[in-house]
Amino acid sequence: MTLTTILALAAVLVGLPGLAAAAHLGLLGLASLFYRDAPPGSAAPVRFLVLVPAHDEELVMERCLAAIEADRRPGDRVLLVADRCTDRTAAIGRAHGATVLERGESEEPGRAAARQAGLEHARALDWDAVVMLDADSVIEPGFFAHCERALAAGADAVQARSESRRGRTLAAEASLAAFTLQGITIPRGRDRLRLSVRLRGTGMAIRREVALAHRFRAPASEDLFFTLDLLLDGVRCRHVERARLRSEGAGTWGAFGGQKVRYEAGRMAAARAYVPRLLRRALRHRDPACLEAAWFLATPPFALAVLSLLLGTGLAALAGAGGVAAVLGVGLVALALTLVTGLVQARAGLRTWLALLAAPWYVGWKAVVQLCALASVLRRDSYYGPTARA
Repeated sequence: MTLTTILALAAVLVGLPGLAAAAHLGLLGLASLFYRDAPPGSAAPVRFLVLVPAHDEELVMERCLAAIEADRRPGDRVLLVADRCTDRTAAIGRAHGATVLERGESEEPGRAAARQAGLEHARALDWDAVVMLDADSVIEPGFFAHCERALAAGADAVQARSESRRGRTLAAEASLAAFTLQGITIPRGRDRLRLSVRLRGTGMAIRREVALAHRFRAPASEDLFFTLDLLLDGVRCRHVERARLRSEGAGTWGAFGGQKVRYEAGRMAAARAYVPRLLRRALRHRDPACLEAAWFLATPPFALAVLSLLLGTGLAALAGAGGVAAVLGVGLVALALTLVTGLVQARAGLRTWLALLAAPWYVGWKAVVQLCALASVLRRDSYYGPTARA
């Protein structure tokens, strides 16, 4: 076997994961252009339980609860789970009229445990669906009405359009760009193709019977595990474009890295636990939503897909394999167009577009993050701390 052949084979092996991710994201990006809101249904009014898990969130709690208070209707109630707090989080919640459930230091840490504790406490309360919001999220006017209409249209679980707040640092702009794909473009595409939208923890609304029949249980990306459990039970989640919220973006690369490690570790753990089960259901029930979910879990995230394609293209060029290089180049174009689609749909500002100039550095940084996430999974870490507030 000649060196040229070896290089060509290496190009295929290195570039294939990125090409699979580009095909997946490109398809969803294209479908997102044709997204349409579901027609409103007619049903009885929905009484929402607004569940907010929070750990030492006094810096952002006031803004979150004020937005909820301004938009909630008669019959809606707010439950704040003050998770092992040492600051004024619980006091702020009570000042805004929320029911406060305080968890002590001896109780199980983590957002999954806090969410589940809130649901268990709420079994004795009267509500029809739960809306979960992170403490750093601020909903826009009409949020609850739009979620109610989406549930009335027949959905058992819905996810609102979720974006990052605009910040002043490069890390904040990178966080905003990442949110455009995960919170806008990909959900729109999945919904248009009648697949299942991933619940993102903040901005998800779930009917009571569905929420209480399942559990939040994973140390990282508990919302992803919950979504996959619903999917395996035949429940497909919908996207609600008109119900919107913005969350506090990470202001430093350290905080942003912590978020990404937690997310990618959860995604890796979910891939190991769910891909075989999703593929079995996809084959037995001819379920495209399960097939797409397995495709998502088995392929690398956006930045690593770019790195895979760049390395593969370089190896193909060295081998003189023009056909391979051309195919991998098409994958790079598909990823670029998907990102541009997301930024346009998010109406990103000039600062966010200029932040793309740091893309080469970001790709290398994300590779390091991915290695840290892999190490975390191999160590079987059972707790991931909350995002540090500036």
